Amino acid sequence: MLSNADKPSLRFSAFFDSDWKESKLGNIAVIERGRFSPRPRNDPQFYGGNTPFAQTNDVVSSKGYVNSYSQTLNDKGLKVSKLFPEGTILMTIAANIGYCGVLNEPMACPDSLVGITCKEGNDNSFLNFYLNREQPRIDYLAPKGAQKNINIEFLKPYKVKLPTNKKEQQKIADFLTSVDTKISQLTEKQRLLKDYKTGVMQQIFSQQIRFKDDDGNAFPDWQVKPLSEYIIKHDE
Repeated sequence: MLSNADKPSLRFSAFFDSDWKESKLGNIAVIERGRFSPRPRNDPQFYGGNTPFAQTNDVVSSKGYVNSYSQTLNDKGLKVSKLFPEGTILMTIAANIGYCGVLNEPMACPDSLVGITCKEGNDNSFLNFYLNREQPRIDYLAPKGAQKNINIEFLKPYKVKLPTNKKEQQKIADFLTSVDTKISQLTEKQRLLKDYKTGVMQQIFSQQIRFKDDDGNAFPDWQVKPLSEYIIKHDE
């Protein structure tokens, strides 16, 4: 168990009496490597089916939730790959190290990814948030070589700190998920406002939209003049 000094300073009040513990990742979760054995990898006979095939970039850009994928496998491709169920945490282990995302649907994966599934008593969503927080450290600790990468042997002894009460893990995960949802909503609102501004500017400068003065009278018509009339030149 962690000492009081090592426990988080921000806790939900219902769990003040619960402990946190430090464990090896391999003790609290099953870690399995993805697989895609054919060479060359881009052989078209394995692609174009109904099974989503997640790639490293899909996880890196997922922001914690793997919703999209760049390729699909057919039945032949699925036989030479590894299918992970919905809810599995995918982690990148080559080139881009330690990025994680929870699968929102079953997906197959190559060997540049591992699938992580909590054992009984722990929550995948909480662990996903925790491991994403650890990404810079995991990347820093990755063995240096011709291409930096990690493997299951690296991940199994990796130390993680988590509540002993699964309900506290779920409460934390639910709270952070709601924050992510709010961020996504605000990001979309910002995008829509930018699009609105662009459209309004086009209408203003093409004079499809005209404003009136405070008395309700139309402003004078626009004039076309040389730009030089509005520029003040300064001697060097």
